[in-house]
Amino acid sequence: MTTAAIGQFQTLVDLVCKKSPLQKKKLAGYLLAQDSEFFSEAEQFAARYRTFLDAQGISIEEAVNAYLKMCSDMMRCQVAFMRTGRYPTLDAASATEHVYHNPREMVSYMIGLAISQFLWETHRAMFQFFSRNIHACAANIQSYLEIGPGHGLFLDRALADLRPSTAVTVVDISPTSMQITRSIMEHFRPDARSIKYENADILDLPINETFDFITMGEVLEHVDVPDTLLKKLHLLLSPEGRAFISTCANCPALDHVYQFNNVGEIREMIRTCGLDIEEDAALPVEKLPMTEIVEKKITINYCAMVKRHGSI
Repeated sequence: MTTAAIGQFQTLVDLVCKKSPLQKKKLAGYLLAQDSEFFSEAEQFAARYRTFLDAQGISIEEAVNAYLKMCSDMMRCQVAFMRTGRYPTLDAASATEHVYHNPREMVSYMIGLAISQFLWETHRAMFQFFSRNIHACAANIQSYLEIGPGHGLFLDRALADLRPSTAVTVVDISPTSMQITRSIMEHFRPDARSIKYENADILDLPINETFDFITMGEVLEHVDVPDTLLKKLHLLLSPEGRAFISTCANCPALDHVYQFNNVGEIREMIRTCGLDIEEDAALPVEKLPMTEIVEKKITINYCAMVKRHGSI
């Protein structure tokens, strides 16, 4: 690791490495390849997120333990997946019972995911993709919808660019995730008073309006029939609106139930649900040829900017 990594981010990384030799090995090569800009952004993130953790009474050690638990859970799911060829969680009902409606599990999971924003190369790349696009679109966004805000950091990033007059709606099936998102907003965006929070399944929620920008990060793999969700997104998107979508292929986790086998399947489903892909990124977690990635069923993170192309 270079001397450019200082302060809160250094503390975070050191504690992860101390507690997990496996993570230390993984992080070593990744961090050595980063430049001073990365470490500056990582320090800003870590210092800022630390203030939120402190406000919630969560120590940095508890946060690192949550991150390592998430890594361990994913590793166990990956081992089971390689043995059976199937995700270990069979359906959305099971994920809802054991994860989304389990406050202790959900808080730990969301903190772990938040920390991964700068410890996992693919997660950082997707966040940068989102940041660049929300910034480019912000001036034309009068209404914003986020489906499944999770740890709340994408919503926080969106509000950094959206105008104060933008109508913001947030929908999440998990009461705990919704509370985390509210807490993030109260801590980082105390002046953002007009956010409408809906603790519900977006498929069951009657919404009689359209939105200029929709964010739906890491949701498709969590539902039994993701094309139904994409068709709902199509209906909710304004004619000139844009949506950010992210998901993954061959990515077993405690709450992942729908398995995309490759990026081609994701792109095809998006298109058949009435959406055009303007820009996308396929981000394998290993640096290998794509043919080998697909053959070995190595996880690929995927994100895209889409718009409506007509009726469905």
